[in-house]
Amino acid sequence: MATMTLGTIRNLTRSDLNETTTTMLSDTELNSIANDGYKDTAVKGLCYENKITKDNIAASEKVISLISSNVVRVNYVEYKSGTTEGGKGLLCALPQMVGYVTINANVPQYWFQWGPYLIIEPLPDAGTYDLAVYASCYPAAVMSADGDTPANLPIEFHECVYYFTLAFAALKLKRWADAANAYNKYTTSVQQKRSEYIMKYPDGRLSHEIPESVEVGRG
Repeated sequence: MATMTLGTIRNLTRSDLNETTTTMLSDTELNSIANDGYKDTAVKGLCYENKITKDNIAASEKVISLISSNVVRVNYVEYKSGTTEGGKGLLCALPQMVGYVTINANVPQYWFQWGPYLIIEPLPDAGTYDLAVYASCYPAAVMSADGDTPANLPIEFHECVYYFTLAFAALKLKRWADAANAYNKYTTSVQQKRSEYIMKYPDGRLSHEIPESVEVGRG
């Protein structure tokens, strides 16, 4: 689907609900619902991925705050050497493993997320250290003008914001069947797009192995 603006989402919603006037649904109400859909799509689809740089962390600091970064879920953490791009990837661990897992060197090797905080294990044998945190986040800003788009979302997810707006606008009008139908479309669309565009699946070993021989068969 093409890029959708706030004005387009609002007009499509009015058209589908046959509510062309602002008597029952004002523009302000629809804008608020659309922005809720913007955030909800980012959370359910995990589709706004961001790289968060944490430099010059004190060596005694094991609990790193992510509050100001609007993080929904941490996906990957990298231990860097200064500002150099690329580094050593850390393994995601369970909190119960801390204190029991084998430590091979005095550098960060494991991480886990605890609410809005990132926990590193073990602490490095250095004055400071640097991390690159790759995480799914909340949108950085809301849509306010008619020409604004859900810019932090991939284009493929824009229609999810529209389905959410349609569902909750119908709910406000007490059109229960329309609301349920639109919300089902919303959740199905988010799940499909998340599976297709966002989830990362490693290739199997067989896909990288060179076969010992190739046989040509006849149909």
